[in-house]
Amino acid sequence: MQIIEAFSASKINNHALNEDGIFYNDAYVAVIDGVTNKASHSIWRPSPGVFTKNVLLDALRTMPSTFTVTNAYHYLNQVLAKQYPNLNYFTKNAKQRLQANAIIYSAYHQEVWFMGDCHCLIDNTYHQNVKKIDNLLSEVRSFVFAADTIDNTITRDNDIGRNAIWPFLQLEANLANTDNEFGYLVLDGLGNCPDKIKVLDATHAHSIILASDGYPILKDSLVQTEATLSELKNTDPLLIHTYKSTKGFNSKQQSFDDRTYLKFEI
Repeated sequence: MQIIEAFSASKINNHALNEDGIFYNDAYVAVIDGVTNKASHSIWRPSPGVFTKNVLLDALRTMPSTFTVTNAYHYLNQVLAKQYPNLNYFTKNAKQRLQANAIIYSAYHQEVWFMGDCHCLIDNTYHQNVKKIDNLLSEVRSFVFAADTIDNTITRDNDIGRNAIWPFLQLEANLANTDNEFGYLVLDGLGNCPDKIKVLDATHAHSIILASDGYPILKDSLVQTEATLSELKNTDPLLIHTYKSTKGFNSKQQSFDDRTYLKFEI
């Protein structure tokens, strides 16, 4: 494997607070996306997302190269579970858990594993793993902006849509790793649903791009992908039209989310 481009940036221009991470060695290539904290307080420093990302990056360094996707899933969850000082408390308090999405390429199995809602390009064919709950809340957020015809002072820093869906974003963690209609898979140390992992055969792949959802649209190069993100920021800064999201751009951040792009060739 040859790494062609690797880039990761914090949405607030502070690398120490970047909840995204990149990993690669002879066995695995991966992008980790720590979930943004939605609890009013947290014991994890500097944030739950950064803490989770760092734990998983360390775990990948020692993960056996021949692990199957199921082996890897249980191993990464076990590593996270060991971080909890009181497992019973975190079982009952979903918002306080360590949570991360990951997309991993296994060189041994020549597969791409989706453990959450990251996305990729395999020889220019796009693949994603979207959460139904995110689609729903993105639509609701867009609806709030469309329906609010009274407030004419709406700006990027006055996200009335985000405020409206915030209570539901906090509830979302209760559906993690469940069979509920709106349930979804995430690495949190407690999940046990490997059947929800999306696996892609990459046996004949030449070029693979792994990315976090901080890049809504993937292109064949980082420059092109950044240009597309910049264009989206100019044409739909609230992210309620072209690309509907649970949050938009604002003047205090460089982008609407941490973003990671990792291209390699086999």
